[in-house]
Amino acid sequence: MAVSGIDTDSLGETKPCTCDTDGSKCDIDGYVGSTVLYEDDTVRVWNFTLAPGEMTSMHKHDHDYHFVAIKPTQLEVYGEDGYRLFDFRAEGVLGFKVNGDFLEPIGIELPWPVPRIHAAKNIGDDDYYEILYESKQGELSEEYLNAMKKTKTVQNEVGDEL
Repeated sequence: MAVSGIDTDSLGETKPCTCDTDGSKCDIDGYVGSTVLYEDDTVRVWNFTLAPGEMTSMHKHDHDYHFVAIKPTQLEVYGEDGYRLFDFRAEGVLGFKVNGDFLEPIGIELPWPVPRIHAAKNIGDDDYYEILYESKQGELSEEYLNAMKKTKTVQNEVGDEL
């Protein structure tokens, strides 16, 4: 059964979050990436970029998803209450399933829980680039998973040329 989410046409504008500097609670939106690259009835594909020191909005994941870190960096994650939760090296391919108020990692174990509502800040020295694939109807199809693997292969071939 698919989880109901915000329609792309209803996202409105992203809502800036400053909890990293002032500890305030931020308004929540559905921007799990920077811009939507592609969407159909089964998947929504996002481009996600963050410059060093830049922070995402406080956003809520309504769908299971995978992402491919095209240009990795260190990200710091903040919870809905504005408090810093953890930081991690965002690299490779990671996937998460929506499970209540949390995101359950697919195929790996993490030392910390990942809340469904969060914001992230690039605390690395380089720009961060990611492609995020949201599955609107449960598991991602084999076609999209193969496309994701191809994207990762291109990343390995191109490397720092991006």
